[in-house]
Amino acid sequence: MKKVFITGISGFAGSHLLDFLKNNKELEIYGTVWGSEKINSAQTFRLDLRDKEKVFALLNEINPDYVFHLAALTSPAASFSHPEETLVNNVSAQFSLLEALQKIKSQAKILIVGSGDEYGLVNSKDNPIKESQPLMPTSPYAVSKVTQDFLGLQYYLSYNLPIIRVRPFNHIGPRQSPHFVVSSFAKQIAEIESGKKEAVMRVGNLSAIRDFTDVEDMVKAYWLAVNKGVSGEVYNIGSGAARTTEGILSDLLSLSSKKIRISVDQSLMRPVDNPKLVCDFTKFQKLTGWKPAISFSETLQKILAFWREKIKEDV
Repeated sequence: MKKVFITGISGFAGSHLLDFLKNNKELEIYGTVWGSEKINSAQTFRLDLRDKEKVFALLNEINPDYVFHLAALTSPAASFSHPEETLVNNVSAQFSLLEALQKIKSQAKILIVGSGDEYGLVNSKDNPIKESQPLMPTSPYAVSKVTQDFLGLQYYLSYNLPIIRVRPFNHIGPRQSPHFVVSSFAKQIAEIESGKKEAVMRVGNLSAIRDFTDVEDMVKAYWLAVNKGVSGEVYNIGSGAARTTEGILSDLLSLSSKKIRISVDQSLMRPVDNPKLVCDFTKFQKLTGWKPAISFSETLQKILAFWREKIKEDV
């Protein structure tokens, strides 16, 4: 049996990674949670990853074969309101993890998850974005991800830990926080349809162009990355398709029978918003053969169905 250790196993990407791996009879799955969540298909531990001694003790006991570091504060928008918390939490948690792994002389394949947001301000002509594109982070969250990315590289170079780094672009699906744009739109539509909210959709910047991948496709890429990725290397993961926020809103509205008015809310605007971030995942595809399998329209339908059901339960 191989042991898999997932930080943030109850989070958005973590829970979907667990769904993907839990039926593999050759894997024993462990994970960390922040609250008191109960997960039947994995052995979980309530742990503050910034507590170096507890992290060391747990990893020393489990001695995993695979480590997926997914726990983090993940909202670029919220990071402007809580910059210090975002930086300290994301960097300290990863530092504790890597220190423990190098001290126990771990041979685990380790996945460090950065973000396409690391690229930040990119000229339109430089899209789709390759791994060689200079990093120009524009939010405290993006800075924390650049730091996590290079901290992973440093531990590979200094201690030869088998670390693979990925820079996933936007990934979406059921269970994502409504702090993220697609989930926010879908939740508002479900609330309007149920009568819990007036038929007005609050939106921020609709001109941003982004690259969206279904989270189920993304976690499959994570598994391929730890199994086929080259230690020390970094890989972009995304769909390669450019979509405007306005276009996504239009697609979601077309799935509702309600007539909904759009209202731009200035409080949802960021101090700076990257105009266009589209992924070139050629390097990863050549290595693994991976490409997204789930259509964008199917993903939107799943997200809207999730929120309709959740709003119905909450009534």
